[in-house]
Amino acid sequence: MGREILKSLIASLLLAAVILGLHQISGAERFIHPQIWTIVIFSALLGMLVVAIGHWGLTSLDAQTRTNLFLGLTVLRLIISMIFIGIVVFAGLEGKVLWVANFFAVYLFYLVFEIYTILSNLRAISTEGEKT
Repeated sequence: MGREILKSLIASLLLAAVILGLHQISGAERFIHPQIWTIVIFSALLGMLVVAIGHWGLTSLDAQTRTNLFLGLTVLRLIISMIFIGIVVFAGLEGKVLWVANFFAVYLFYLVFEIYTILSNLRAISTEGEKT
């Protein structure tokens, strides 16, 4: 499990480096909300939780149940993200549209990372099945 969490942490650090790089561009405040780090921290923690649960499911559940787990994790991520958006936006945030746009950019980054991780794990399982 540590390997998947490490990959998630590396993806988070890569995203943070990109955001820091974008902050160096003149006029970046027009497309990067000042609260971007709240989004990144929330997404990183949620991503690590999803990766940890996914790894548990991959190692302890049968092949028929894994698909349901991965679909459930995607829906869980979406629901938790919607709750987070609702709480933050309705709490009186300035620049709501920019914040939501930044949130979904980060959300899609983690979603692509999660799909890539799942596919690489499925390839490894498929290879093991061919050997037996």
